[in-house]
Amino acid sequence: MRSILTLFWIIIIAGSIFIAMSVFKPDTNIIEDDIAPAKTTEDLSPPKVTETKVSYTTPAPKPKDEPVVVNKTTLPFTLEEIENGNPTAKTYVEHLAVGRTYRANDYLEAAIKEFLKGRKLNPNSTEPLKLLGETYLENNQPTKAKEAFLAAEKLEPNSIEIQIGIARALLNERKTEEAKNIVWALDKSDNTVKYYTGVILILYKDFEGAKNEFEEIVSAEPPASADLIEKARKFTRNFQLFEYFTDESPLFLQLLLAKSLVDVGEYEASIPLVFDVINVKSNYRDAWIVLGYAYLQTEKLEDALDALTKAKDLAPEKPETLFYLGLTYFAKDEVDKAIFYLEKADDYGYQPKDQLNLKLGDLYLQKDELEKAAKKYEETIALNPSSMEVFVKAVWLNIDKVDNPEKAMEMAEKALENFPDNAMSYNLVGWAKIATNEEKEAKRYLLKALEINSDFDAAYLNLGIMYEKQRLVSMAKENYKKAYTLGAGNPISKIALSKYNKLEETSNNNYYKADITSP
Repeated sequence: MRSILTLFWIIIIAGSIFIAMSVFKPDTNIIEDDIAPAKTTEDLSPPKVTETKVSYTTPAPKPKDEPVVVNKTTLPFTLEEIENGNPTAKTYVEHLAVGRTYRANDYLEAAIKEFLKGRKLNPNSTEPLKLLGETYLENNQPTKAKEAFLAAEKLEPNSIEIQIGIARALLNERKTEEAKNIVWALDKSDNTVKYYTGVILILYKDFEGAKNEFEEIVSAEPPASADLIEKARKFTRNFQLFEYFTDESPLFLQLLLAKSLVDVGEYEASIPLVFDVINVKSNYRDAWIVLGYAYLQTEKLEDALDALTKAKDLAPEKPETLFYLGLTYFAKDEVDKAIFYLEKADDYGYQPKDQLNLKLGDLYLQKDELEKAAKKYEETIALNPSSMEVFVKAVWLNIDKVDNPEKAMEMAEKALENFPDNAMSYNLVGWAKIATNEEKEAKRYLLKALEINSDFDAAYLNLGIMYEKQRLVSMAKENYKKAYTLGAGNPISKIALSKYNKLEETSNNNYYKADITSP
């Protein structure tokens, strides 16, 4: 992640506040029957009978030191505030609000700090403890999650939500029996209790009982929450898939259900289930893939590497295996190996292609292979123009690194086409027009960005750059002042201050020179 911090200083010119980590977390699609068992030890190719797809969330290192890229209007906190604790959050409610925002953007360590501050201000409330428990679970810290939920239990001993939280932490510690004792004592009519009853029954290999629990959630009246129904359906779909393969062994169902556990985020719970499959059939390629994926999500990188390497040895040209190996090496900060495996996955037709391009673009960027990075971002946009972050990178690279302002303009106009109500889109077009010497048009777009978001520090910074280019020094300085003030110490603010001071220095030098040479 070394060069990402350097990249950060440039990206923020276009208005981004946080460093690009979320880009390593796409939704990759794997055909459901890809984990069908091999018919023989020689033939490990699954039967192709369905095109139903299931979404995996690919793993990345948790952004403990580097935040994610989001628009300032979404997350108005500076890098310094994140690192040192947000000084503007003073009250209990403010700390929880800030923490929720960090958590929503997967900046979990910062969220935990805010929830701990809220807990200190209101020690009799269960809310910060429940938030801490949930966030610790997301951050692969089940023991701390359990401690938080147990503290909440002392304040609210009859809460099903808290009891479920304790059970989830125990499942993540692989203490299945203790989790079972808690869940079995809860109200069986509660849909969340039904859900975790189903999960635990899977771990005890009571598959028929688990199936009944998930089917009841899907058909419950009144309906369960949409999130719970969707999770339950991930299991019922795989039960239905297994029924299609009438001649398959129970190992196939066990692996399908382990995959369902991975799909719903119960990574630790899935691992022993997959191990049981591998102990019976050591050459089951797709079991090794699911195991490697679960290890990768829980940041057990050496274990992930071992499992995925075994999967590769069984099927060297399987693009999913190569893709996850690339991600594992990325998580280990071994950029060259990550690129090697992602390029091989590309050669063998990995899909979705846009996500592969995006990852390669970021890795090429870390390697300072800027032409390659720009090309991959352009290809990503062509396939899936849904990420403003990718547009920002593409515009920045083409303006500041590969000297292709015309391509920057093309990317900026596509951003505007896809995000017509976003201030960032107008800011990007304005920035590109400065690069193509169309200052009058640049001003129009930058003012439109400020019309949408009057506190958009990056737009003021770009206006300052535009005026400085036109040698309108006083107007440039005025806009740098605004960018500095609105940035409130963030990197945009620092850039604006630097540019302002350089103009001041130039103005003073010119003044003294004129004074000296005057008659």
